[in-house]
Amino acid sequence: MLIRLFKLFIIAITLLTAFPVIGASLEISDAWIQNLPPVVPTRAGYMIIANTSNQSVSIIGVESEVFTAVDIHETMENNGMMSMQPLTSLTIAAGTSRELAPGGMHLMMMQPQQTLKPGDLVAVTLKLDNGDTQTLQMTVRK
Repeated sequence: MLIRLFKLFIIAITLLTAFPVIGASLEISDAWIQNLPPVVPTRAGYMIIANTSNQSVSIIGVESEVFTAVDIHETMENNGMMSMQPLTSLTIAAGTSRELAPGGMHLMMMQPQQTLKPGDLVAVTLKLDNGDTQTLQMTVRK
């Protein structure tokens, strides 16, 4: 009986690793928030988001208990003037990555509810188009 259970376990593990996981989570690296004086009402957040699955994934919302609101923004040039525009979603194609970096796409994080200092960790949750959520820790940096 024990040998039969072991064989079934091996078969199950083989099948689970043979096929890509539908709705696989995104791989997040270098997630950080720019530290600013407490009187500044917004912060910017940056990260690299990799999608190792076989289907595109869209981030349709972002939230954090530390901020009253978090939006995805893109810095754009229009007639020589730089401006920021909110994005309703951010799609990461299968097998690719997107970088949120200074001067480009970033998280606009409004009205911190606590004083932040370098080294603090802030939990941020990404809402995905398939209904899943993914929580990550962002480090406050100088």
